[in-house]
Amino acid sequence: MKAKGFAHLGAVILLMLVQPASRASTIDELLITEVMADPAAVSDGFGEWFELYNPGDSIIDLDGLILHDDGSNQYHFDGPLPIAPGEYFVLARNGDPSSNGGIFVDHVYSNFTLANSSDEIIFSDGAGERLRLDYFSGFAVAGQSRELDGLLSNNYSLTLATLTYGIGDIGTPGVPGSTQLSLSTVPLPAAGWLFISAVISLLGLDYRSQKRDSSPAGSLV
Repeated sequence: MKAKGFAHLGAVILLMLVQPASRASTIDELLITEVMADPAAVSDGFGEWFELYNPGDSIIDLDGLILHDDGSNQYHFDGPLPIAPGEYFVLARNGDPSSNGGIFVDHVYSNFTLANSSDEIIFSDGAGERLRLDYFSGFAVAGQSRELDGLLSNNYSLTLATLTYGIGDIGTPGVPGSTQLSLSTVPLPAAGWLFISAVISLLGLDYRSQKRDSSPAGSLV
C-alpha cells in the first residue's frame, strides 16, 4: 500500500470509531462533482475519470453498488470502499499516473466508459437508482473537465483553463474545484482531528497535498 493509502486508512478508521458508517442506501447523499469525459493529454481509454464528494457527516460505503449507464456498461463494487465526510473521491478507468494523464485515483473501475456525446453516470443498488447524472451533446470538451457549480444545482461549468493537472489537461481531480462550491460537513470532535493529524504526521505526508501536487511518478492507488 502506498503512502496516500496509509493516511486515508488512518482517517477512515478513526471516523468509523467515532460515528456509524452509512450503508449503500445513502449513496444518494453523494455529489458527482467533476467529470472528465474527453481527456486530450491521453486517450479516453486511459484518462477518463469522474469525482464524487461526500458533503454529509457519515461515511458512505460504495460496497454492493452498481455503476452503470442506460446501455450495457456495468461495474459492480465488491468489497468495502468508504468515502469519508468531506472527501473528494476519484474513480477512473486507469489508476497509473504515468499513463492516465497524471492523476491519483482512489478506485479503478472497468466495463464503464464515458461517451463524448451524451451518456449517464448511475449508481444503483437492489432497490433501484440512488444517484444519477445525465449529460448531453456539448458537455464533454476535449481536455477540460466539467464541475458541479453549486451544492443544490444540476449545472456543470467548465473548469477554469488555468487549473491544469498532470501533463496538461484541465481539471481538479481529488481537490476542491474552480467553481468554489459551498460544500460543508459536520466537523469531527477536535480530538478526532488531532488523532488523524498525528497519524498523518507519523507517516510524514498529507494525502490531500499529494493530490494537489501530483506528478506521474507512481501510483497511489
